[in-house]
Amino acid sequence: MISSRCPHARMRLAAFSLLAATGLALSIFSCSQDDPNTLGSDSDLLGSEPGLVSQDTIGVFADTVYAMKTPIAVEQEIELGMDSLYTRALILQPSFSGLTDQMKTASVTAASLRLPPVEVATSFPVRFFGYGKRYAQGDTVNIDALADSMILVDPETNSDDRHIEFADALHALEPADVETWTDDDTKREAIVIEYTDTTNERMARFVAVENTDSAASLFVTFGSPVSAEKRFSVVADATVYRPRYTTTNLIVSDGYPRRVYFRTQIDSLAKDASVHTARIRFHIVPNTNRGTTTDNSSPPKSVKGVRLLLYIPDDPDPTKPEFKNGQRITEQLVLRAAETVDFPLTNALFLILQGTLKDNGFAIRMKDENTLLRQVELYGTDAPDSLRPQVFVTTSTPAVFH
Repeated sequence: MISSRCPHARMRLAAFSLLAATGLALSIFSCSQDDPNTLGSDSDLLGSEPGLVSQDTIGVFADTVYAMKTPIAVEQEIELGMDSLYTRALILQPSFSGLTDQMKTASVTAASLRLPPVEVATSFPVRFFGYGKRYAQGDTVNIDALADSMILVDPETNSDDRHIEFADALHALEPADVETWTDDDTKREAIVIEYTDTTNERMARFVAVENTDSAASLFVTFGSPVSAEKRFSVVADATVYRPRYTTTNLIVSDGYPRRVYFRTQIDSLAKDASVHTARIRFHIVPNTNRGTTTDNSSPPKSVKGVRLLLYIPDDPDPTKPEFKNGQRITEQLVLRAAETVDFPLTNALFLILQGTLKDNGFAIRMKDENTLLRQVELYGTDAPDSLRPQVFVTTSTPAVFH
């Protein structure tokens, strides 16, 4: 994190430091001088005039929400269904470890996916899809482009549609589909399960791969010359969250990770200005702070709210990996009842003006991203004037020597 020491106390020009050393710092901040006397004013003795202090409010622009689409990599259970905010799909990757050369050339006579349930209250209508590529824990996942041609048909009913019941953990797969995976390692795709009911908000939970004793498995029965059944463990899985609504507000979220990017009108500040204080304030959309986090007490305790982290990305292009990393500025705990959140920008703006930090704009993400389902909405530049994000900054110009 950037040092919290005031930049004007450690980076001011030598001439500005000389003024402070002679006891004239107060005159700098008050924009005034001592009354003239027979010896003249202190500024006359030094042959200089102190810098002018300005208090400004500068605007924000280019505020945008970017979705990272990286699901939570480690969790004890995976979920299917929907609530008021998100739909949930499953992605499962069988390993095919232990597949012998004979199995690769043998026919597949039967296959089924075993998906151990934790909670399935009622019959869940679903569809199974082939993802088209493999999935590893932590990969970016995009299931928006799933097509009907990718559906894994239920061989027992010859139907695209299926139902998941608590009493039945086995789900038949078409042998020909699975044989494609066993024959050709380049086609060993992940399996996606989508909830197809668009009206009922409900949830089913299943054992995740972190529970190695009872996680999902793919059972394959091979014909001649193998004539045996082989169990292949699912080695990677995740709940794929997708938002159910859109908004012009700025959303920072996790589970379905979204980051807010914005720029400030830093060009309105003089390059040689000394930044005394600076902060950006966002107004929080009421009743949108969802989630829990831990505070900094000892021992830490769970509180209702989210912890946001502000940083300068290494690259402002969200399509590049460098956007996800950068210079950390600060983090703020935003409790459930908060109406605003302020991020200190004093040192960051000063160092950007100096050229020490890149002027790549700023980004906000959840701290410890990819760990919990949570989100908060912030008003952006499309909001009424009183709710738009603003930067409050106090600067001074260098002293003028005669």
